[in-house]
Amino acid sequence: MSGPGAAGSNGGAGTSGATGASAGTNGTAGSASGTAGASGGTVGAAGSDGGAAAGTSGTAGAGGTTSTGGAGGVTDGGGTDAGGIGGIAGGPSVYSSKPLSVIAYSPYRDGQGPGGAQPTMDQVKADLMMLKPLVDGVRVYGTDGAQGYIPALCDQLGIDLYLGAWIDGIATDEPNVHALAAIVNQNHPSIKVAIVGNEVLNRSAKNGVTEARMVQLVDLFKADLKVTTVKVAEADTYPQWMKGLPNLAADVDLIIWHTYAYWSGVDISNAFAVVNGRYNDMLAAYPGKPMVLGETGWPTMVDHQSTDMTTTSVANEANQAKYYTDALTGFRARNLPAWMFDAIDEMWKATDGEGPVGAHWGIFTTARQPKQAVTAIMNLK
Repeated sequence: MSGPGAAGSNGGAGTSGATGASAGTNGTAGSASGTAGASGGTVGAAGSDGGAAAGTSGTAGAGGTTSTGGAGGVTDGGGTDAGGIGGIAGGPSVYSSKPLSVIAYSPYRDGQGPGGAQPTMDQVKADLMMLKPLVDGVRVYGTDGAQGYIPALCDQLGIDLYLGAWIDGIATDEPNVHALAAIVNQNHPSIKVAIVGNEVLNRSAKNGVTEARMVQLVDLFKADLKVTTVKVAEADTYPQWMKGLPNLAADVDLIIWHTYAYWSGVDISNAFAVVNGRYNDMLAAYPGKPMVLGETGWPTMVDHQSTDMTTTSVANEANQAKYYTDALTGFRARNLPAWMFDAIDEMWKATDGEGPVGAHWGIFTTARQPKQAVTAIMNLK
């Protein structure tokens, strides 16, 4: 679930369900953020919580080579997109030498939060300098308050920025879209993708926002946009995209989707297999459409039991480190982009609808001390 703020907000980890795997088709590659096209080959039958059994390999996409994935065993096509950058297996790497591609970030410290006390520019800069050795870029969910410092600081520090507008069926939706466009039109070299909304349709029962309304808001942003180098995206959960959002998918340059094995109560030993199987589903559901897994991760406090009460996601630092290791290793092997959630624990999220777990998704504590996951990802080869 995501936590709204005042005019805009930082997001939270979203719940995600499961559907079975389906057949894929040959694909295209990605964007500056490292986006994946749909994959070739077939995927095995769905396992529990969206995991997939072993599938068969298919023909590689244009420019690609045959490459067997993890759970689900798909073949990834290579090549490049219209921008000539990014790719999946057989094409240009979507990963650099940094341990992480992109991580979600919001700047709030203890006693701070959206619509309340704000960090100083120096505090935000210190956070970004702490993250820079680990990441190519950061994802930010709003433009108000201290988040307004971030574009210029990312320019200065050489950190890629994936910047969002907060949408929630409220009066600030359209102003937030215009504000995002105004910032992008300043031509910040750091801004690679503009993200109109975060898990808005996942909250549709409360906010009343429809796919048609999201298309309107994306089009509103595009009408304002003067910069041609920035891709336009919308982010929502795996179940929402798997319901089918053809008009929204067609209207954006990039699909961003979220999934967490934790929210299915999956044991850590099977967590990456579940998420990997869901990636297969998404590639098959939107063949040829650039996409990125924009949120996945594991918290360090508050366990979560599966619906059938047979398995439990145990939240601790060791399991977070294992999930990061498994996911980053697995998705690098398939050359499928995955952004992680999130950078730093934030106490305000514990009372913002997600419950106590909301405060504990960071790989750094609120005191900016590294958890075990930081050591684990720094040790990845």
